[in-house]
Amino acid sequence: MQVGAVLVLGGCIGNDVSQSSARKYFPQPLPSFFGAPAAMLDLLGEPILYRIIESLHKSRVGPLFLIADDIFAGHAAVKDISRWRVHVRNVPGEELRTATQAALTTCRESGARTAIVMQASAYMELDVAEMLAFHVASGQPVTPVQDRGGPLGLMMVGNESTGQLQLPERRASQSQPMPLEYTHRQYANRLSTPLDLRRLAQDALLQRCSIRPNGKEVKPGVWVAPSARLHARARVVSPSYIGAHTRLRSGVVITRGTNIEHHCEVDRSSVVENATILPHTYLGSSLDIAHSIVNRNRMVDVRRATEVEISDRSLIGSTSPLPTTTPSALAAKSLPLKDRLPRRTLSEVYSAFLPKRPFLSPASMRFSYTASEAEPELGELPGAGDSRTA
Repeated sequence: MQVGAVLVLGGCIGNDVSQSSARKYFPQPLPSFFGAPAAMLDLLGEPILYRIIESLHKSRVGPLFLIADDIFAGHAAVKDISRWRVHVRNVPGEELRTATQAALTTCRESGARTAIVMQASAYMELDVAEMLAFHVASGQPVTPVQDRGGPLGLMMVGNESTGQLQLPERRASQSQPMPLEYTHRQYANRLSTPLDLRRLAQDALLQRCSIRPNGKEVKPGVWVAPSARLHARARVVSPSYIGAHTRLRSGVVITRGTNIEHHCEVDRSSVVENATILPHTYLGSSLDIAHSIVNRNRMVDVRRATEVEISDRSLIGSTSPLPTTTPSALAAKSLPLKDRLPRRTLSEVYSAFLPKRPFLSPASMRFSYTASEAEPELGELPGAGDSRTA
């Protein structure tokens, strides 16, 4: 039986979320990382959105539709998606539900008897055949999908008796029985926290999921894109990924499940461990970057879920001009940081932990987190040639 799919890049389209007792098929806003939906971020050479679509293609799902909120229409991941044979419709946020229903109607006209409707936020590897068998056996028009962690923002729709692909009503009658829920048992990552993003990269590098890096496996567990430039004295330790047009200078060490995406530069003698470096990011010389996600001049420590913005480009920065305008307000939640700091320069962060005495420059200081849950501690000033920890 042909199964179509509609991915929704935007907010809630299921039941009215103002009703606490209503069934919430898309119960949460889109997770946001650095002002963009998590699905827009690159992972091992491709946006996660493409990884979601690739997984659906492997399950022979089609036709595929992407219904995107207008505020994401200009994003490169949406503009360049045509090669994935996806029909894209950009609509205002308040019209997401109408456009989704229209896409379902087109699916039915294309021959699909059932369809998957999912929020383009989590990465999941679906057993479509098993889900379809459950949905048909249940005889219900809508089958919500969950796993051990709860709802996954996904449902299968289709009614054998009417042949219609119909979204559930916004306000379900309280007298209607709750639908049977299909339990997803395959790989799933909700991408709701920075730690989830790091976990997805590690799982892909360790082949715990079906995502494969875009590049050549130059030695076991090390993937390098053809256009990357690695100095002869740079060292890349398995498992790791180096993206397209990225440059590693002399003395650089990349290790422990690190993925460095396209158009990045890591300067001399820096060590990057268990970290995600997003596109167009510059890392200065003699730095230790660990347990972090770095996006140009912004960094998140995934262990403490703390984000800082750094203005000193000798530490971290961008390999291309930073955006000059503030992004539009997104229908997405900010990073779920348990102890979020305001965006401050690194020198301001240092000042909270330093004695009141002058230093030569922020770049000459050592700022580190301990492995415990205690407050960050400031180490001794490094000597000549010592590394700096950001």
